Amino acid sequence: MLILFEERIVARRLIEKARDRLAREVGTVYKSHAGNVRFALAFPNTYYVGMSSLGFQTVYRVLNGLDGAVCERTFLPDPPELEDVRRTGAPLLTMESQTPVRDFDVLAFSVSYELDYVNLLRVLSLSRLDLTADERERGQPLVLAGGPAVTFNPEPLAPFVDAFVIGEAEEVLPELVNVLYNKLNVGRTESLKALSGIEGVYVPRFYRPVYRSDGMLERVDALEGAPPRVKRRWVPELESYDATTAILTPETEFSNMVLAEVARGCGRQCRFCIAGYAFLPPRARAAERVLAGIHRTEEKAQRRSIGHPRIGLVGASVFDHPSSLLVCRSLVERNRLFSISSLRADTLNRDIAETLHRGGHETLTIAPEAGSERLRLVLNKPMSDEEILGAAAIAWDGGFRRLKLYFMVGLPTETPEDVGGIASLVTRIAAMFRWRRVTASVSCFVPKPWTPFQWAPMEEQKRLAEKLGAIRRALRPLKSVTVGGESAREAVVQGVLARGDRRLRDVLLAAHGQELSWRMAFRESGTDPHFYAQRPRHEKEVFPWDHIDLGVRKDYLWREYERAMDAAPTPACVVRTCRRCGVCHG
Repeated sequence: MLILFEERIVARRLIEKARDRLAREVGTVYKSHAGNVRFALAFPNTYYVGMSSLGFQTVYRVLNGLDGAVCERTFLPDPPELEDVRRTGAPLLTMESQTPVRDFDVLAFSVSYELDYVNLLRVLSLSRLDLTADERERGQPLVLAGGPAVTFNPEPLAPFVDAFVIGEAEEVLPELVNVLYNKLNVGRTESLKALSGIEGVYVPRFYRPVYRSDGMLERVDALEGAPPRVKRRWVPELESYDATTAILTPETEFSNMVLAEVARGCGRQCRFCIAGYAFLPPRARAAERVLAGIHRTEEKAQRRSIGHPRIGLVGASVFDHPSSLLVCRSLVERNRLFSISSLRADTLNRDIAETLHRGGHETLTIAPEAGSERLRLVLNKPMSDEEILGAAAIAWDGGFRRLKLYFMVGLPTETPEDVGGIASLVTRIAAMFRWRRVTASVSCFVPKPWTPFQWAPMEEQKRLAEKLGAIRRALRPLKSVTVGGESAREAVVQGVLARGDRRLRDVLLAAHGQELSWRMAFRESGTDPHFYAQRPRHEKEVFPWDHIDLGVRKDYLWREYERAMDAAPTPACVVRTCRRCGVCHG
């Protein structure tokens, strides 16, 4: 009786918090459940993190714009409530109607980051659902997942998810809703068979991995008429879909900022970067469409007396967009504050720097990535130290007094001189002017699927930690410099999950169910993280994601890996003209 009373108190508290958040949102959609396929759209992290994701918000908008579908949001409870929800068993609810997630037809996850995989299991558990797809029966929602992380490699989550959307969701969702509208009442297996017939939908139960006696993957067999390879879906014309913030809220990383996608994909093909391969071909939105989308969202904000929200321009490399400067100038002319998600040092000029500064952009971010020109050639990011110093000077002349620099350690072919070069380059930049702050963000290289470095071994955690420590010690005397970045321990876990397979099931169950550290979860499950993260791969190795087809040929990626070992640069792709990778002419 006491537990039931506590459960009601916790549920009431969650409802009150949801309603308080809804009252501060602009753009929330409320639709009737009657006659619609009911989607609970989950972000496997907190509200603050999830509502900062433009991809998550785009899926919300598309689903609610379809006849026959209603979409409500749910998130992992904030830390203060999470323990209460676990202890009492209070059900996880959606935001819009505060309905238990278990009562929906579909629980759909948007997954951006590998370390959120265990949070996906937590959401399932808090929703009172069986964790594995094989356990779930009729009466429980179908569990779907999409987003960047599971597009690259869905296999670690395959035991838990009924179906994945591979690629960009906008054009898949109408077909998916149509199938579910007609098939939800015919049984789980029949619904999944119908979903597997949609290009871009991967249903793991129709694929069986076959392993050799030494533990290596031999092949993946397609069953029951499923296609041998699941092709990625992508949007040929970005302007067919709006990609601005659907819901404004003060409780995000960007606090009432209107995010607007100006471009998708990147043709630079930096060899470590998944955006340069998994989102090809690069596509740009017309400047007038970007500005029109921003204006529509601003109008909604003004109707709620929020005033003019700040604008965030989103793209893999914003100033590779042919009209991005035009967009920025237009915003400046309208006295709008704005910022950008990324900037390549070799695209920066005085005009761009001054326009960004006039738009209220306070910290300019540059990503040299490596501490030497040789290693940048390995990455296919050919920039000399002098070019980077020149970009810093342009930033200063354009009015910037804060600079942020991104680097990585543990890169293929890295030497002690390369690591030392990071501290040397930051020191030289810090000495150029009287910066208020220079931030060096140093992360650990994680080999990702669908990049040339998918064959590369990841460095051992101890060595990564030593390199991070050496850089911090070298820069500690500089008062204007701050050093940040991720831990080596988390980077190795990310490396395991990024290139993992279905056998990580027990690791994720242990990390979730027993609340173990990742180190203990590996030990408890008998999993060797070295096998997934630090082991070198040979050219012909079968990868867990080889039955997923993102359009880029594997032999092309291998050639790029060989070129990386020779520090040979590759020119940027020319859309629909070159035939190197296979995307445009596959």
